[in-house]
Amino acid sequence: MPASKTARRWTINFVTGAFAIALALLYVLVLRSIAIQITPPPQPLLEAYPDTSTRESCQAAGGRWVPETSAKNAPQRLDENSPAVPSAYCQGPLTIDRQREAQTESSRQTTLFVFAIGGALAVTASLLLKQLKPVAPGLMIGGIVAFFVAGTQIWMMSPGWGRLVTIIAIFVILIGVGLYAFREQDIHSN
Repeated sequence: MPASKTARRWTINFVTGAFAIALALLYVLVLRSIAIQITPPPQPLLEAYPDTSTRESCQAAGGRWVPETSAKNAPQRLDENSPAVPSAYCQGPLTIDRQREAQTESSRQTTLFVFAIGGALAVTASLLLKQLKPVAPGLMIGGIVAFFVAGTQIWMMSPGWGRLVTIIAIFVILIGVGLYAFREQDIHSN
Protein backbone atom coordinates (compact mmCIF):
# COMPACT_ATOMS: atom_id res chain seq x y z
CA MET A 1 0.00 0.00 0.00
CA PRO A 2 1.47 3.37 -0.97
CA ALA A 3 2.50 5.75 1.81
CA SER A 4 0.00 8.41 0.73
CA LYS A 5 -2.93 5.98 1.04
CA THR A 6 -1.74 4.84 4.46
CA ALA A 7 -1.39 8.43 5.69
CA ARG A 8 -4.78 9.34 4.24
CA ARG A 9 -6.44 6.34 5.85
CA TRP A 10 -4.78 7.13 9.20
CA THR A 11 -5.97 10.74 8.95
CA ILE A 12 -9.54 9.68 8.16
CA ASN A 13 -9.57 7.23 11.09
CA PHE A 14 -8.15 9.88 13.42
CA VAL A 15 -10.71 12.49 12.36
CA THR A 16 -13.54 9.94 12.64
CA GLY A 17 -12.41 8.95 16.15
CA ALA A 18 -12.02 12.57 17.24
CA PHE A 19 -15.50 13.36 15.90
CA ALA A 20 -16.97 10.38 17.78
CA ILE A 21 -15.37 11.48 21.05
CA ALA A 22 -16.48 15.09 20.54
CA LEU A 23 -20.04 13.91 19.80
CA ALA A 24 -20.03 11.74 22.95
CA LEU A 25 -18.85 14.63 25.13
CA LEU A 26 -21.41 16.96 23.60
CA TYR A 27 -24.17 14.40 24.18
CA VAL A 28 -23.22 14.05 27.86
CA LEU A 29 -23.17 17.85 28.25
CA VAL A 30 -26.63 18.08 26.69
CA LEU A 31 -27.95 15.43 29.12
CA ARG A 32 -26.43 17.30 32.07
CA SER A 33 -27.98 20.56 30.86
CA ILE A 34 -31.39 18.90 30.60
CA ALA A 35 -31.08 17.47 34.12
CA ILE A 36 -30.08 20.87 35.55
CA GLN A 37 -32.95 22.60 33.76
CA ILE A 38 -35.49 20.14 35.18
CA THR A 39 -34.21 20.16 38.79
CA PRO A 40 -31.22 22.39 39.48
CA PRO A 41 -28.86 21.58 42.34
CA PRO A 42 -28.91 23.98 45.30
CA GLN A 43 -27.18 27.30 44.76
CA PRO A 44 -24.11 28.13 46.84
CA LEU A 45 -24.90 30.01 50.03
CA LEU A 46 -24.18 33.65 49.33
CA GLU A 47 -25.76 35.09 52.47
CA ALA A 48 -24.49 34.53 55.99
CA TYR A 49 -25.45 31.35 57.78
CA PRO A 50 -28.32 32.02 60.21
CA ASP A 51 -27.37 33.30 63.65
CA THR A 52 -28.17 30.59 66.17
CA SER A 53 -26.51 32.00 69.27
CA THR A 54 -29.74 32.31 71.28
CA ARG A 55 -32.59 29.91 72.02
CA GLU A 56 -35.08 32.01 70.03
CA SER A 57 -32.88 32.36 66.94
CA CYS A 58 -32.04 28.66 67.05
CA GLN A 59 -35.67 27.59 67.19
CA ALA A 60 -36.63 30.14 64.52
CA ALA A 61 -33.98 28.61 62.21
CA GLY A 62 -35.40 25.11 62.81
CA GLY A 63 -32.72 23.87 65.20
CA ARG A 64 -32.98 22.38 68.66
CA TRP A 65 -31.55 24.36 71.58
CA VAL A 66 -29.39 22.29 73.93
CA PRO A 67 -28.96 24.03 77.31
CA GLU A 68 -25.75 24.04 79.32
CA THR A 69 -24.90 20.64 80.71
CA SER A 70 -24.27 20.37 84.42
CA ALA A 71 -20.81 19.31 85.48
CA LYS A 72 -22.27 16.09 86.84
CA ASN A 73 -23.73 15.05 83.43
CA ALA A 74 -20.95 16.52 81.29
CA PRO A 75 -18.90 14.17 79.14
CA GLN A 76 -15.25 13.70 79.97
CA ARG A 77 -12.86 16.27 78.53
CA LEU A 78 -11.13 15.16 75.36
CA ASP A 79 -8.05 17.28 76.00
CA GLU A 80 -6.86 20.10 78.22
CA ASN A 81 -8.14 22.80 75.85
CA SER A 82 -11.77 21.67 75.82
CA PRO A 83 -14.13 23.30 78.33
CA ALA A 84 -14.99 21.35 81.45
CA VAL A 85 -18.71 22.11 81.07
CA PRO A 86 -20.03 22.44 77.52
CA SER A 87 -21.93 25.67 76.95
CA ALA A 88 -25.39 25.83 75.42
CA TYR A 89 -25.58 25.38 71.66
CA CYS A 90 -27.96 24.98 68.73
CA GLN A 91 -28.17 21.45 67.37
CA GLY A 92 -29.00 21.08 63.70
CA PRO A 93 -29.84 20.34 61.05
CA LEU A 94 -31.41 23.72 60.52
CA THR A 95 -34.28 24.34 58.13
CA ILE A 96 -31.90 25.74 55.51
CA ASP A 97 -29.77 22.58 55.72
CA ARG A 98 -32.79 20.31 55.33
CA GLN A 99 -34.02 22.33 52.32
CA ARG A 100 -30.60 22.15 50.64
CA GLU A 101 -30.39 18.41 51.31
CA ALA A 102 -33.86 17.83 49.82
CA GLN A 103 -32.93 19.90 46.74
CA THR A 104 -29.68 17.94 46.31
CA GLU A 105 -31.53 14.62 46.56
CA SER A 106 -34.14 15.73 44.04
CA SER A 107 -31.41 16.90 41.66
CA ARG A 108 -29.59 13.55 41.96
CA GLN A 109 -32.79 11.63 41.19
CA THR A 110 -33.47 13.78 38.13
CA THR A 111 -29.89 13.34 36.93
CA LEU A 112 -30.22 9.57 37.35
CA PHE A 113 -33.44 9.49 35.34
CA VAL A 114 -32.18 11.76 32.54
CA PHE A 115 -28.85 9.93 32.14
CA ALA A 116 -30.41 6.45 32.28
CA ILE A 117 -33.02 7.28 29.62
CA GLY A 118 -30.53 9.30 27.57
CA GLY A 119 -27.95 6.51 27.73
CA ALA A 120 -30.48 3.90 26.63
CA LEU A 121 -31.60 6.10 23.73
CA ALA A 122 -28.01 6.78 22.63
CA VAL A 123 -26.97 3.12 22.72
CA THR A 124 -30.13 2.08 20.86
CA ALA A 125 -29.62 4.79 18.23
CA SER A 126 -25.98 3.78 17.76
CA LEU A 127 -27.00 0.18 17.13
CA LEU A 128 -29.71 1.23 14.67
CA LEU A 129 -27.54 3.78 12.83
CA LYS A 130 -24.48 1.57 12.23
CA GLN A 131 -24.12 2.87 8.67
CA LEU A 132 -23.25 6.38 9.86
CA LYS A 133 -19.64 5.62 10.71
CA PRO A 134 -18.63 8.69 12.77
CA VAL A 135 -22.05 9.16 14.41
CA ALA A 136 -22.72 5.60 15.65
CA PRO A 137 -19.49 5.27 17.70
CA GLY A 138 -20.03 8.74 19.16
CA LEU A 139 -23.54 7.84 20.27
CA MET A 140 -22.29 4.52 21.67
CA ILE A 141 -19.55 6.23 23.71
CA GLY A 142 -22.01 8.92 24.85
CA GLY A 143 -24.52 6.26 25.90
CA ILE A 144 -21.91 4.31 27.83
CA VAL A 145 -20.74 7.47 29.63
CA ALA A 146 -24.39 8.34 30.38
CA PHE A 147 -24.91 4.85 31.88
CA PHE A 148 -21.77 5.38 33.94
CA VAL A 149 -23.06 8.72 35.29
CA ALA A 150 -26.46 7.15 36.06
CA GLY A 151 -24.65 4.31 37.83
CA THR A 152 -22.70 6.73 40.01
CA GLN A 153 -25.95 8.47 40.94
CA ILE A 154 -27.48 5.13 41.98
CA TRP A 155 -24.25 4.34 43.80
CA MET A 156 -24.51 7.54 45.85
CA MET A 157 -28.18 6.97 46.71
CA SER A 158 -28.08 3.21 47.46
CA PRO A 159 -26.87 1.76 50.74
CA GLY A 160 -25.06 -1.56 51.17
CA TRP A 161 -26.19 -4.31 48.82
CA GLY A 162 -27.86 -1.81 46.49
CA ARG A 163 -24.41 -0.61 45.45
CA LEU A 164 -23.22 -4.11 44.60
CA VAL A 165 -26.38 -4.90 42.64
CA THR A 166 -26.04 -1.61 40.75
CA ILE A 167 -22.46 -2.29 39.71
CA ILE A 168 -23.26 -5.86 38.65
CA ALA A 169 -26.29 -4.73 36.61
CA ILE A 170 -24.33 -1.99 34.83
CA PHE A 171 -21.47 -4.41 34.20
CA VAL A 172 -23.82 -7.00 32.67
CA ILE A 173 -25.56 -4.39 30.50
CA LEU A 174 -22.28 -2.99 29.18
CA ILE A 175 -20.89 -6.47 28.50
CA GLY A 176 -24.07 -7.33 26.60
CA VAL A 177 -23.92 -4.15 24.51
CA GLY A 178 -20.23 -4.72 23.80
CA LEU A 179 -20.77 -8.34 22.75
CA TYR A 180 -23.65 -7.34 20.49
CA ALA A 181 -21.67 -4.52 18.88
CA PHE A 182 -18.58 -6.68 18.27
CA ARG A 183 -20.68 -9.58 16.96
CA GLU A 184 -22.38 -7.19 14.49
CA GLN A 185 -18.99 -5.82 13.47
CA ASP A 186 -17.64 -9.35 12.84
CA ILE A 187 -20.71 -10.29 10.78
CA HIS A 188 -20.38 -7.18 8.57
CA SER A 189 -16.61 -7.52 8.14
CA ASN A 190 -16.86 -11.12 6.84
